[in-house]
Amino acid sequence: MPSFLSTTVAASSARRQLLAALVLLPLVHALPATAATVLKDKARSAMVAFDAVYIPALFLTGSAGKSADGPAKAEAAMTRLLTDWASRRAGLVAAVPGAKVWTDALGKVGRHLTEAGQQVASRRWEESHAALEHVREAMFEARHALGVDYALDHYTAYHGAMEALANATTVQRPAMEADYAKARALWRGLEQVTIDPAAYGLSAPRQAQLVKALADETEALSRLSSALRGASDADLLKAAAALKPPFVRAYVAFGWAPGESPVLPG
Repeated sequence: MPSFLSTTVAASSARRQLLAALVLLPLVHALPATAATVLKDKARSAMVAFDAVYIPALFLTGSAGKSADGPAKAEAAMTRLLTDWASRRAGLVAAVPGAKVWTDALGKVGRHLTEAGQQVASRRWEESHAALEHVREAMFEARHALGVDYALDHYTAYHGAMEALANATTVQRPAMEADYAKARALWRGLEQVTIDPAAYGLSAPRQAQLVKALADETEALSRLSSALRGASDADLLKAAAALKPPFVRAYVAFGWAPGESPVLPG
């Protein structure tokens, strides 16, 4: 199972620092049930529609080198993302009008998308995947700064904490216990997020995938908790790595297949 969304490349030093920063943000409080900025249906739909075409490109560039048809799928997903960007950007600008933090973030997004497109054209999968990760991070940070509560940001917040555990190669139990506490707190917050299938364009199969993956991730966290209480180092690392696959399945459920374009509220 590909990571969120690549298991082939170790994170760079800068990437590790960014993920650590995301984990250390007071995210349990920064992503409240009632946000300072409440998204209207049209604004949320603009963000959902962008993520729906962005997530497949992110996922497929991370897995492109693992199958014979992987490159073609990644190229098609990237083409769709770039083709749609002009219209998607207009909707995103209108989603948080007049906020310089947001428009600056969208400028970064456009540059990262252009960079990723060039790298995909050259089949530089690792670099294109990293560039697309920066897209997600830029939008997350801007919404966080503005107090906007967007459901998929809870997934991004948890991802940073989850990867600190899932990517571990040696056992440092006190550090892993601290990382587990952060991840578990963020996961509890994520579990409280209500996802209306119609509002997020979830088909019945993808909704079922999401529900199953969320349950599997909760179970994986429980197994890791048990492993931290006395399992061998090997079993502890195995339990930590097992956090990644169900989380990936949950996140990619929000991506739309080619040709899929549900009617969203607003």
